[in-house]
Amino acid sequence: MCIILPRAQRVYGDAPSLYNARMDAHALRTLEFDKILARLARHTSFSAGKERAITLEPTADFAAVVLRQRETAEARRLLQLKPRTGLGGAHDVRPAAEKAQRGGILEPNALLEIATTLECARDLKHAIARLDEALPLLADAVSVIAPLTRLIDDINRSINQRGEVTDQASPALGAIRREVRVLHDRLYQRIEDILSSAVTKGIAQESIITLRDGRYVIPVKADMRGQLKGIVHDVSGSGATVWMEPLAVVDLANRWREAQLEEEREVERVLRALSADTGAACDAITVNVDVLARLDLALAKARFGDEIGAHELPYEGDEQPWLVKAPAQLHLLLARHPLLKPPVIPTTLTVGDGYRVLLITGPNTGGKTVALKTAGLLVLMAQAGLPVPADRGSRVPVFADVFADIGDEQSIEQSLSTFSSHMKNIIAIVAGAGASSLVLLDELAAGTDPTEGSALARAILSRLLEIGALTIATTHHGELKAFAHGTNGVMNASVEFNLETLSPTYHLSIGLPGRSNALEIAQRLGMPRDIIGSARDTIAPEQRQVDELLSDIHRERREAADARRSEQIARREAEEIRANLEARLDEVTEQRERMLESARTEIAREFERARALIAETEREVDRQRLAEAAATLKAAAEESARAVERAQRRHPERRRREPREPRTGGGPRPEDIREGDLVWLRGMDHFGEALGEPDARGEIEVRMGALRSRIKLAQVERVQRPRPSQAHGAITADVAPPPPVAGELDIRGQTIDEGTPALEQYLDDAFRAGVPSVRVIHGKGTGTLRRAVRDHLSKHALVKSYEEAPREYGGEGVTIVHLAV
Repeated sequence: MCIILPRAQRVYGDAPSLYNARMDAHALRTLEFDKILARLARHTSFSAGKERAITLEPTADFAAVVLRQRETAEARRLLQLKPRTGLGGAHDVRPAAEKAQRGGILEPNALLEIATTLECARDLKHAIARLDEALPLLADAVSVIAPLTRLIDDINRSINQRGEVTDQASPALGAIRREVRVLHDRLYQRIEDILSSAVTKGIAQESIITLRDGRYVIPVKADMRGQLKGIVHDVSGSGATVWMEPLAVVDLANRWREAQLEEEREVERVLRALSADTGAACDAITVNVDVLARLDLALAKARFGDEIGAHELPYEGDEQPWLVKAPAQLHLLLARHPLLKPPVIPTTLTVGDGYRVLLITGPNTGGKTVALKTAGLLVLMAQAGLPVPADRGSRVPVFADVFADIGDEQSIEQSLSTFSSHMKNIIAIVAGAGASSLVLLDELAAGTDPTEGSALARAILSRLLEIGALTIATTHHGELKAFAHGTNGVMNASVEFNLETLSPTYHLSIGLPGRSNALEIAQRLGMPRDIIGSARDTIAPEQRQVDELLSDIHRERREAADARRSEQIARREAEEIRANLEARLDEVTEQRERMLESARTEIAREFERARALIAETEREVDRQRLAEAAATLKAAAEESARAVERAQRRHPERRRREPREPRTGGGPRPEDIREGDLVWLRGMDHFGEALGEPDARGEIEVRMGALRSRIKLAQVERVQRPRPSQAHGAITADVAPPPPVAGELDIRGQTIDEGTPALEQYLDDAFRAGVPSVRVIHGKGTGTLRRAVRDHLSKHALVKSYEEAPREYGGEGVTIVHLAV
């Protein structure tokens, strides 16, 4: 037998403590827990999972119950995340693995089932492992799955989906099969030739080739068999035909048969090798199958929960606060019996809140037994790890024992009456119940004298109350209503009954005893009025008053419940209206904020566009002014030159009296003008400053105040070095320099609105001062000011280019600007 790994036993199997104390078998049968397991088993995918479902039992171990419910919650979560999760292809291959371990040779189909099962386990492990944060328990369970990839690949390579050993199973097998096919083709062709010749000669009966005991034979007429040498393998029923193997093909047929036998031996060798590998992996295969069975059961629980509408219990996550240790209160909120056909009317049941015994009274067919069975069955389902069809807010203790005495236990074989059978069960219950037990008693002490039965019922309930067991009992004994009313720890309850429709409402009222309504039901069913009247007359007046009082109380409670329900509906509708209005108000507010933000953004954008337009306009005006001034200066210079020429033509003698230095090309020689020299232009009263030496085209750049222009040498009247002159009135060379401009502008910490005008003024000053390049320090920060500065520079008329400063000089926090001077 395969040995289960210790860690695997811890992970995939229930702890041994779970079954130290088994639940009462009679209670499981009485509460129809076996029917729940049968429906659960229908949701399993393969036999090992079904076996676990059928043998599932509730446990009294609180930690184990919490673990089971957590696992069920994770399985439900897995189906939500991966709805197609399943165990298709899984089989219970543990017996086959054990056979292989004992040295047996497995059939191809058995090996194929092992491969598909191992593939299913491997795929599930990969799928769940990726969800280990959401599914920690299932991820821990699949962590022990062995991939066994080599065994899977060997089986899939050797056996196809039809369960046949393939040619790729071994090199020898492929070669042998090729030889078998060649020999077969040669044999068949040879025997076809012989048959054709035999038919032509009238020896053969007809053109048919068939097999007899693995040998190819042809039909030969019995009276002609001497005409063909061969071996007779069969004779027809009439004796007119004999099936002969021609002697000419016997040797070829023997070789073909030998090749077939060699093929069978090689196939057996392949299967033996695969079986040996399977046997060596028996322990791991068993672990994988057990984990698959556990996952199959968990997924079946989740699907069963969907079937019965149990969507709220268990909770998702590690905590399961609805489960508590017994002794504690049992509270089932809107519980539904899972075996009833829909629609199922939910019931709410509470016992243990200040009282340990709940006594339910009411008419027959009123729903008392359904309430009793619902409470017991849902407790068993919770302790088995199954989803519980009750609403969130329920509270279920984990009981050490659940006892039940429900239904007719009459036994003819054991000569037991109904009363005797019930008493036998109750004696065992009283002997075995404790403070952590749940006891369910239906029609307590019925089937005997009402007086003695009532007294016996009071005594039994008193003993159970003394033991501390949580008890739910139903009865028709009127005296027990008074007992419950006057005994601490015992609470009356009743199920409501609709006398108009003669059907139960399944609504449980805790705190009020119920009425049997026997006379009303009999009257509704057609009992004669005089009989009903006679029956009423025999009832004591005090009893009638109590019944009428109970009827009034029940009616008032129904009316109060209806009013409370209407109030709750109105409150809920008002809350919905308020929530809708608040949501609408939030939506309107959000929309208003979006509109205001959009408007603010648009206004800011328009303001930036307007400001940029104004700046561009100012720059354009400056450019026009500069162009006009330069043109005026040039025109004035040209006009002055022409006036001088006209004056010289009119007064040639003055030209002789005022000799000039010889000029090249009508002006001073280029080498006579240096940077910083003072130059006078024709027709101008003021001098300018040469900003450089003349170029090859005979032009020179001159600055006069804030204006700069390129002037032809022919327009230069006189050149002077920048020194004081002592002749003719001591002309000085003090030229007013342009205002000083710093080599950098620092606008760090300023807003765009503050920094842009400062940048604009700085660029104008630098241009007028003739500075070729400057540095603008804007800082790094969020980059908003840097982007605004560079956007402004890209559109500026005085900027030739700009670039980011090297890292050692500030990097992206500084921009170097090259001006068009």
